[in-house]
Amino acid sequence: MLDFSIPRKYRALIDADRLTFAFQKSVEMLGLSPQTSAALKISDDASIRKLNKAYRGLDEATDVLSFENDFIDLETGARFIGDIVISIEKAQAQAAERGFSLQEELEMLLVHAVLHLNGYDHMEEADLEEMGSLQDEILIAIANPVLGSMSRE
Repeated sequence: MLDFSIPRKYRALIDADRLTFAFQKSVEMLGLSPQTSAALKISDDASIRKLNKAYRGLDEATDVLSFENDFIDLETGARFIGDIVISIEKAQAQAAERGFSLQEELEMLLVHAVLHLNGYDHMEEADLEEMGSLQDEILIAIANPVLGSMSRE
């Protein structure tokens, strides 16, 4: 399950069902329980910049941040893997630069963050290749054309 926090002014721009599908397919392809959940907050550059500075020491806006918070809900038994924050402004700019729709970019960023929440990283070349390959497999499975978008950010 994906819990959303999308400001009203952005809701008409985003297909939440497609984001849910991207999350569910990521969970499935990672071999996680279908009960796995995460929280997604759509933000702006100013807000994500504050988070990036506070948690990564980088005083700049970024496209996506993920905060691992892995626990099991004692009432439901569901696994919560963490929080994801995406800057819609950064996503819009990147989508325009690369010729994709905002929705396609948001889906790619969500998949990328889910991989981070499950221990994948891209600091070393081998890790970059592994994570990039898995990200592309998931994007293909959800019919998203934003392939080969991995970098060492």
